Amino acid sequence: MRSVTLRAYAKINLSLDVTGKREDGYHLLRSVFQGISLYDDVQVIRDNGTPGITITCNLSYIPTDERNIVHKVATAFFRAAEIADYSVAIDLNKTIPSGAGLGGGSADGAAVFSALCRLYEVPFTTEQATAILTPLGADIPFFLHSGTMLAEGIGEILSPLPPLKDCYIVIAKPKAGANTKQIYETLAQVGIPAHPDTENVIKALETGDLALLGRSTGNVLEYATIPLCPPVQTLKDAFKAEQALVTLMSGSGSSVFGIFETEKAARKAMRTLQKETRTLFLTRPVCRPMKTN
Repeated sequence: MRSVTLRAYAKINLSLDVTGKREDGYHLLRSVFQGISLYDDVQVIRDNGTPGITITCNLSYIPTDERNIVHKVATAFFRAAEIADYSVAIDLNKTIPSGAGLGGGSADGAAVFSALCRLYEVPFTTEQATAILTPLGADIPFFLHSGTMLAEGIGEILSPLPPLKDCYIVIAKPKAGANTKQIYETLAQVGIPAHPDTENVIKALETGDLALLGRSTGNVLEYATIPLCPPVQTLKDAFKAEQALVTLMSGSGSSVFGIFETEKAARKAMRTLQKETRTLFLTRPVCRPMKTN
């Protein structure tokens, strides 16, 4: 095998709570991750003739050197696999928007790790892969699992949850964004007035009750992101006006999603939201695990 092409699926946060802070500065989370059908295409080619790691991307503003998370993942793979001489080319065809809280870079990293395991026939258990990937990005291990997972710790402690009821998820991203570090600094200043009811979020998943999910969920980072990026609130208000059962910012933003039971309602919302942003996606829940062994 000389080449592997994988779909790197994005995620949304069906709920996101900050429960504390570690001594090393990392924030402790309790969040429900959900895989969605929006994806990047990731191709990894072995023995392409150029020593080392070569990255290409369809978007000119994405770095293709050591700054790119997939370069860091590939480097970590070869170190863990004890492979000193390698030649690998990685091509990223990106659709998942950057700076959106959808985990595009982390999803690409998980796909590259899985592809390298196959190409070099080096298996890693999920536990081993998690240990290798977590220092590079706490949410990367989720993308090895996908589906619906409860993430705790800094995001690396994962527990399977009942799958989200089949539905239509509209993703909207404003042009504006906010820096994640600045968001957490602002959160420390503004505090958290209210926390999501994570237990009821889990109950809503168990029963397939999207209305209960909408009443119980929340993303505490909104308290910091919205003052820095007001279009997030504008999009949330637009989703609410369109009767979305759930509307929430994903991750630290700046994308906002709305959940609808029917495709007709979702597409109607998209037509309305075009007045606020041109970056819109219609997605569905997915579970597409990555193989590492």
